[in-house]
Amino acid sequence: MGLKEWFKRLWDRVQEYFIMLPWNIVSFIMRIFYDFRTEGMQNVPTDGAYILLVNEFGLICFLLSGWGSIMLLKDRYFKSPDNVMSYSQEELFAFSYFRKSSEHGGMMRALIPHSAGRLAFSLVEGYKTLLRGGIVSMNPEGDMPWDGLPLPIASGASWLGLHTAAHLLPMVASASAYDIWPRWQILPSLRGKICLKYGKPFKLCETAQEHITEQDLEKANARIRSAFDDLRYGEEGISGWVGLPQKNGTPLQNPVEVAPRPELVKNQLVPREHKKTVWKKGIALVLWCCPVCGTADALIHKRPLLGSQSVVCQACETTWRVIRVIGKDFRLQVEKGPSDLVGLNMALSTWYDQIRQNFSPSPMSISGIELAPDEEVYLEMNDVALSPHKPNPLFDAWDEHEPPKIQPAGKMQLADWPSIGEGQLFLTNQRLLWRGSERELEFKWSSVTAVYIWLMNTLGVRYGSAQYRFSLGQEVGLKWMTYAGTMAKHASEQDGHKVTLSAF
Repeated sequence: MGLKEWFKRLWDRVQEYFIMLPWNIVSFIMRIFYDFRTEGMQNVPTDGAYILLVNEFGLICFLLSGWGSIMLLKDRYFKSPDNVMSYSQEELFAFSYFRKSSEHGGMMRALIPHSAGRLAFSLVEGYKTLLRGGIVSMNPEGDMPWDGLPLPIASGASWLGLHTAAHLLPMVASASAYDIWPRWQILPSLRGKICLKYGKPFKLCETAQEHITEQDLEKANARIRSAFDDLRYGEEGISGWVGLPQKNGTPLQNPVEVAPRPELVKNQLVPREHKKTVWKKGIALVLWCCPVCGTADALIHKRPLLGSQSVVCQACETTWRVIRVIGKDFRLQVEKGPSDLVGLNMALSTWYDQIRQNFSPSPMSISGIELAPDEEVYLEMNDVALSPHKPNPLFDAWDEHEPPKIQPAGKMQLADWPSIGEGQLFLTNQRLLWRGSERELEFKWSSVTAVYIWLMNTLGVRYGSAQYRFSLGQEVGLKWMTYAGTMAKHASEQDGHKVTLSAF
């Protein structure tokens, strides 16, 4: 062995050590706090092509799926990085660790969120990887739920599985991963146990399919959904995780409907600038309006150092006690409020269902904006930063009222979303209107092809094929997503264009 080759091998080992070091630390910490263990490792194929299916329904799942993926893939990755492909969220590449991992080989290949055209292109890359006998890792849900309930399965994994007849290996954390660290909670709880489960590999077909119908994809998606749910919930299923509503400790067999009662409103809400920082809103990030009186931005999640947590409506003064049930959904029990509701105990996801079922857009009166006939304003906010994804003609010379609809050809910059300034944002039934100090841009719903929420309060929009983000400050992103998703969906039903929406 020559000196040059020796140094190369040494350098490769040093890189491998530093790539693995964070995950070894994660494993050590989780074993201490959560008695972390794995189950079903005997199901992992030792060779051949397969698709690793990950599922992320709580913030700690980012660590679990990352740890599980890299522990499975590391041996093949360091030997042959081109035969391992991971569909990762683009934002991971804002961290140098993931950028360097990507530069080392092909392990991390970013996808722009909800970017169907680029997803289709990358699926071809995944297809080629599987044909070479490699491994593809992806999350078929593509997002993280707010209330812990499963999200719809997208068709990427099914497309790959049907076209290659490769095995699919589901990897799912135990249900307690949600209540340890839900999406709306700042820090993880320090109680609970975590198990990362590997299910039995399965195939969607015995031989590779050249032609695939929508019915084929639906059937394949249902098979993936079943594999996830069996691992996560066990014999009790989703209904066991949610649990029945209760009244004064007695289970209720029939569904409960809580219709909003605006007449119960007693108090004016505090000014927006005095509201709690968005990262600290907790359950109010999910229950963005009161299920009892229907007032938006009215709930406060109180978390004292000692004693029970509670959720209080500032408008109607209804108060819930928050109950964490390890391994199950959170429960909210009415302690103060309308007499017929006191003692009602339901899962957080069930209370959120009440908001969704009763949602009806309410227009607001506003001046200083010119509206088209039959146009109504529903939401408005000041100091909203608009960030197009680079490259975008808005960073050059652009004087049109509509923003660019086409993402320019060329290499996309990973996690590169510079702001073009702050301005007013209006959400109407016809458009999103952003008015900055130097320009005004309108995003018509008829040209919006995707709407999603990034982190807590950043509204993402794909306009044609171009990507944009609106930073909403202290506003609750799920509220804006509900309005924007409703308007975008209505526009797509009117003219037949396809729109992709985050769950809301």
